[in-house]
Amino acid sequence: MLDRIEQSISNSLEVDKHLLPYMPFLLQDLWALGSSVEYIIDIVGYLNLPFNLTKVLDLGCGKGAVSIQIASKFGFNAVGVDVMVAFLEDARKKASEHNVSHLCQFINQDIMEYVSVEHEFDLVILASLGGILGSFKNTIAKLRTQVRSGGYMLVDDGYLREAISINRKGYEHYRNHEDTINELTAFNDLLLKEINTTDLSLKINDEYLNLIEKRGSELVDKHPELEDDIKSYIDLQAEECDVIKNQIEGAIWLLQKEI
Repeated sequence: MLDRIEQSISNSLEVDKHLLPYMPFLLQDLWALGSSVEYIIDIVGYLNLPFNLTKVLDLGCGKGAVSIQIASKFGFNAVGVDVMVAFLEDARKKASEHNVSHLCQFINQDIMEYVSVEHEFDLVILASLGGILGSFKNTIAKLRTQVRSGGYMLVDDGYLREAISINRKGYEHYRNHEDTINELTAFNDLLLKEINTTDLSLKINDEYLNLIEKRGSELVDKHPELEDDIKSYIDLQAEECDVIKNQIEGAIWLLQKEI
């Protein structure tokens, strides 16, 4: 079980397992971990859900940036699920700082295990996790099990600008825009909104890469033996930024589950 969880974390962070203990240090300056929080908040506000009744599920919540800001702005109850213990510790501290600890619950669990049980949330959010749940069709199939009839699903991801496919680990689920929409609506759910996030994604990626490079240098000073591994990780992040810049259109989709 532990090996499988470690591999899941390793895959989601695109890092070798032996570097996992150092990831909290490398990523300490990143709260949102790539998700388009500003757009997500705007979309959630558009739904005009009741503040004292709404329950939100944030899958792969990381350090809780989305959950905490939704709880803080709207007064919703938020459940964040993530497999990274260090991230959840940060999330709980942030929730306390924002005075929303009573509205936020953070669960340490593999999201694949969590969605294997049905839930009745009003809104489920999957932000910046790529194809962790499989194709867009398979992703929606799983998200539908987490929301009530008429509930909402928000996916922060993207689609291929021109290429037919990308031969890169973690990008196998990407399709062109038409095929992506077809997969997202394969169960006759209503597509309410689509927002292009490309410009914001590029800005976020550049900022994050600079921060990671800075922390990487500090870590090498403390652990010279990790220099090659850290360089490889940063090179991989830079490569990912290039792929996103040249081949991916960022997008957020809001769907309403068929009633």
